[in-house]
Parts: sequence; C-alpha cells; structure tokens
Amino acid sequence: MLRRLLQLVALAAAVAAAIAVGTAVRQHRAGPGPVAVAREATTAYAAGDCQALRKVSFDPGLVDCRDVTGVRDAYRSEGLRPDTFRYELVARDDLVASVRIAYRRDGERAEEIVRLQRRDDDWLVVATPIGAS
Repeated sequence: MLRRLLQLVALAAAVAAAIAVGTAVRQHRAGPGPVAVAREATTAYAAGDCQALRKVSFDPGLVDCRDVTGVRDAYRSEGLRPDTFRYELVARDDLVASVRIAYRRDGERAEEIVRLQRRDDDWLVVATPIGAS
C-alpha cells in the first residue's frame, strides 16, 4: 500500500515537472509578454533610444527619432524613471493586449494605456505618432 502511494506521489511530481518545463519552453519560444514589451518601450523612450523603440514597435516606420528624443528630454525634466513605473496587464486575447502604466508626475498619480499587438510570437507596441489625434 505504501509503495503504491509513493508511486502515485512520484507520478504526480513528474507530471507537475513536465507541465512546468513545457510552460517554460512555450514562454521562452513566445518571447516576452506584453508587460515586458511595454517596459522595454518606456525604457527606450527614457534613454532616447530610437532603434530600441523601433524593435518593439508594430510599425517601426511610425517612430520618429526626434519625438523619441523629445520624450526622453521630457522624462528627464519631469524626473520620470520607468524603473519606478507600475505596469499592469489590463486586457489580453490572442492578438491584442493593453498594459496600464502608472506613475507619479509632480506628486500626482498619472497613468497611460499602451496597446500592443501580436505578430507571430512577438508582442509589439502599437505606436501612435506624437501629435496624432
């Protein structure tokens, strides 16, 4: 009886380990999720790194490097640091996701919603050109 119980426990542990490994492999192949990509985008803006922002943009042609530099300068002048932002996945299906970015500006709560779209296995930020309505 005890031997049978130990076999069942060992089988359950093996199944749990297989599921965990399968999930990790799937997540690795799928690339970073929407929250990680939104974080990469805000970090690129803060650094003024136009090329990094283009890499995580659904339509890299919409990324204007002058705008990225302007956002970087605004972040600096307002003391905004993406490493202090809170990122929260607020909606997700197979192809689109929304991430809320919450931060403090001049002591007040502020937030933005970043939209992302999936292309193949990658989540990419759907950029809206600065000044677009």
